[in-house]
Amino acid sequence: MEKTLRGDRALLRRVAALCGIEPRYEDGWGQRHDVNEETLEALLAALGYPAQSPNDLLDVLDDLCERACGAVVDPVQVVSEGIHPVVVGLTVPESLAYGRYRWHLRREDGSEAQGEGFLSAVSSVEDRGFLGKPCLRRLLYLWEPVACGYHDLEVHLHGPRGEVTARQRLIIVPRRAYLPEALRGDGKVWGITGQLYSVRSARNWGIGSFSDLNTLIDWAADLGASYVGINPLCLLFPEDPSKVSPYGPSSRRYLQPWYIDVEAVPEFAECEEVRRWCGQRDFQEACRAARDSSLVDYGRVWALQREALQRLFQHFCEHHLRRGSERARSFQGFVGQGGQDLEDYGVFHALDAHFRRINAAVWGWTLWPKAYQDKTSTAVRRFALEHRDAVTLHQYVAWIAREQLAACGHRSWERGLAVGIYGDLPVGVDPAGLDTWLDPHVYALNVRLGAPPDAFNPVGQEWGVCPMVPQRLRDEAYEPFVAMVRANMREFGALRIDHVMGLMRQFWIPAGKDARFGAYVRYPLEDLLGIVLLESERNQCLIVGEDLGTVPQRIREAMAERGLFGCRLCLFERSEDGSFPSPHDYPLYSMVSFATHDLPTLEGFWQGTDLRLRRRLQLYPSPQVRKGLARRRVADKKALRVLLRSWGHQEEPLCMSKERAAKEHCRAHSRAAALYRYLAACGSKLLAVSLEDLSGMTEQVNVPGTVHEHPNWRRKLPFPMKTLQNHPRVRAIVSAVAEHRP
Repeated sequence: MEKTLRGDRALLRRVAALCGIEPRYEDGWGQRHDVNEETLEALLAALGYPAQSPNDLLDVLDDLCERACGAVVDPVQVVSEGIHPVVVGLTVPESLAYGRYRWHLRREDGSEAQGEGFLSAVSSVEDRGFLGKPCLRRLLYLWEPVACGYHDLEVHLHGPRGEVTARQRLIIVPRRAYLPEALRGDGKVWGITGQLYSVRSARNWGIGSFSDLNTLIDWAADLGASYVGINPLCLLFPEDPSKVSPYGPSSRRYLQPWYIDVEAVPEFAECEEVRRWCGQRDFQEACRAARDSSLVDYGRVWALQREALQRLFQHFCEHHLRRGSERARSFQGFVGQGGQDLEDYGVFHALDAHFRRINAAVWGWTLWPKAYQDKTSTAVRRFALEHRDAVTLHQYVAWIAREQLAACGHRSWERGLAVGIYGDLPVGVDPAGLDTWLDPHVYALNVRLGAPPDAFNPVGQEWGVCPMVPQRLRDEAYEPFVAMVRANMREFGALRIDHVMGLMRQFWIPAGKDARFGAYVRYPLEDLLGIVLLESERNQCLIVGEDLGTVPQRIREAMAERGLFGCRLCLFERSEDGSFPSPHDYPLYSMVSFATHDLPTLEGFWQGTDLRLRRRLQLYPSPQVRKGLARRRVADKKALRVLLRSWGHQEEPLCMSKERAAKEHCRAHSRAAALYRYLAACGSKLLAVSLEDLSGMTEQVNVPGTVHEHPNWRRKLPFPMKTLQNHPRVRAIVSAVAEHRP
């Protein structure tokens, strides 16, 4: 019995490895862990392969054999430009081995090429097939020139015993990512980064808006900066404003509507009724309270915005749609371009609002009645017809958001920002959100992404988002991935890819388990990276890969080969003796910053705010870890003092006079200026200066390991933009940066 059990385990591990599940992982201490059988079974099921018995596993092997040897051509092939000829592998049925072939290539630009011949004359390649199953392989050479882009290849095989037609999406990609002119050669630039929701202004309704982004763009241009970086703007859950993390989106292809500046919508200027409503005392008091709050009150803000947008939509219907105005034609063009996906977007949100009105506990489509979980069902189609105005309202809001972001993109180009807007792409999506409803078969809904255990997170991290399934992406010729990447480059001059290691492997955790029970699942790095390069070149969008933490060497090599920028945090960079490295030690193709949104700000680090917060929230796994980090902070501050002295900051002792507070502010400004003088001198082509550091914030944006215990993704900047622009701390930092990056 034990022998049989061991055999089944060996078969399970072999099948899992063939499906791309790595049998072990390394934790934050460098210790290796074997993945247990329960996890392997759960992840195989998430990949679409039941694995409850030996017979199930044998069926999986049969399916893998069929995939490897049953298709004439792969559904998709990604090839780097300059490879000539393009080689297409054919798997030829034995019955057609001596037949004829004919191929037809339809290029993206509409031009065509074709050829034909005898299969017996085509080059063969020795292949024992998958798991020893014999396969007849032929190599078809396409000598016709094929430029970068998305092309369609058809292959027809003819013989006395039948005929087979196969199709392949042929994607030709550049060898390197786009690089703006200002960064070529010895070029180095700097930019301002921050959280758009945190921006204060006299104009907004309690949350930073697209109009505030325009203000940031103008300010950055006036200062000589080359880009403005912002948090992900991806669609969250308009019906549930408590879900505020920009890294847990409902969709990575659409925009979150609460960034809309309602007063900048053209219909607002036309509609006296809406302006009168906004002028009422109750509205003004609610808006003032939301604006004055130190934290974004998403529920209050969105309630005001939603009511206003609904009123503007009614005006739009009466004065534009029904009259066929030019603005109506622009909206209809947006809807037409969005196609079925935009139709489904409107239906999804109308359904979401409908079911939440019935029961507020229904927080996602997976809890809707079964008939509405399938977007193609009769019930969904009937609902869309019966609630056409609600569907169109959501499409209208999506249009307004895209219009306003596009205006920001144009503004960045008009003002001459060398890079433009620097966006951010999350690694996954909420399993109950729009993207998973649109393409449920593409996502592993019973899996959550995360990271293995480390010193801060003894049970690892579970991020609450689900991944795309690699094989299903290939079956779809990577179209969902292409659409997602393209949507996030459209208005941006640079894009940060969160957890860039996800292009190669992602840490999958069965839903309901912690990260100790996870495993890495492999992804087709060369294919996905190639698509990123193609969209980068087409959209003239620089790529920054978030490569912090434990990163496979292959990722770093691929990034260097393909011209992607890495991330370097001053907070973590150290020489062997614990000192901060020379500026020249920072790699050229990197973005240097003091920290990230998940780490303390400069002032928070200096004052130990983050350490006290973690202690208060009981986030330390043990007293030993807490004491160790406190000792390390003392050493880090000592090393930082040494660094800052050499960059113009003198740490003089404070007297006990009543002017102590003012002097401490001046000292803090000098300390920040010296730090950013050092960072500006670094070898990195990109420097990020955070709004949090410019304003002297002590509280960090997000505290990993917390949800409700800390106001993550809610804290506003301490000053309005108008005050910040003239603040002495800002002048000191910008002046220091300009010494090395004018």
